[in-house]
Amino acid sequence: MKHSIQRLFSQRPVLRYALAALLASAWMAGVPAAGAADTELSATEVFTRSQSVNPGRDQQSTLTLLITDADGNTRKAVIKRYWKRYNGQENVESKVLLFHEYPPEQRGTAFMVWTYIPKSGLPSDQWLYIPILRKVNKLPEQMEGNIQGSDLRGSDMDPRPANLDTHTMLRRETIGTGHYYVVESKPKNADTGYPYSKVVRWIAAENFLIDKVDYYDTQERLLKKQTISWSQMGDAWVWRKVVIANVQTGSKTTLNLSEVQVDQGLRDSLFTERMMQHGAEALR
Repeated sequence: MKHSIQRLFSQRPVLRYALAALLASAWMAGVPAAGAADTELSATEVFTRSQSVNPGRDQQSTLTLLITDADGNTRKAVIKRYWKRYNGQENVESKVLLFHEYPPEQRGTAFMVWTYIPKSGLPSDQWLYIPILRKVNKLPEQMEGNIQGSDLRGSDMDPRPANLDTHTMLRRETIGTGHYYVVESKPKNADTGYPYSKVVRWIAAENFLIDKVDYYDTQERLLKKQTISWSQMGDAWVWRKVVIANVQTGSKTTLNLSEVQVDQGLRDSLFTERMMQHGAEALR
């Protein structure tokens, strides 16, 4: 049974929990405003602030994923997403529920994840519902991979603990009217689950949002370049568009966020196996 579920996971457009948590992966209280004293911030301090973007208490939105190969062929997926943070209540960091709406043959497929605060040491719980099977299955741990054959890994969207890497301030840079800290992060220890030798981030000095990211493969060759567009909704920041270009293969992945609602008071009862079976229509 485990192997059959793994095949379903790899063959169908099911997104790992980090994509579900996209635009809402950080859980701290907000991004401190930059000021004169920030000119002396260390690379580690800048990186830590960049991982502390306030996503709001909950979000619901529609994700549109476009995957373009080197020949210009494009595939599309549309996913309805619900997310809520729990601030460590019963060790829960956040809960996410996804419903696939396009392509038609995947409509009704649902994916849910509960993530736990790091100090709990608990792995994330993940569930998958496929309409033709009419059953919710608990997924094995560590089902990581590129999302739907794209250049986007779920873990690319996770907030990465600062103590896992050595951070170096490469320079301060101005792009247009924006001023950036350019921070390089290299893993302190080898980790087969982490595919990068280093990651370079352009972090806005004004608000510590990450606008650009360069990923390097294990041979320290540039692998892919990512750009991010942000939007502020009240006190919360959300990603509106993410573009990842693989410089080695020529493929590109674009993720657009629409119909965003923040702090709507989503119910706990939403994040259940029963709701996965009812589908997104039950929430409209």
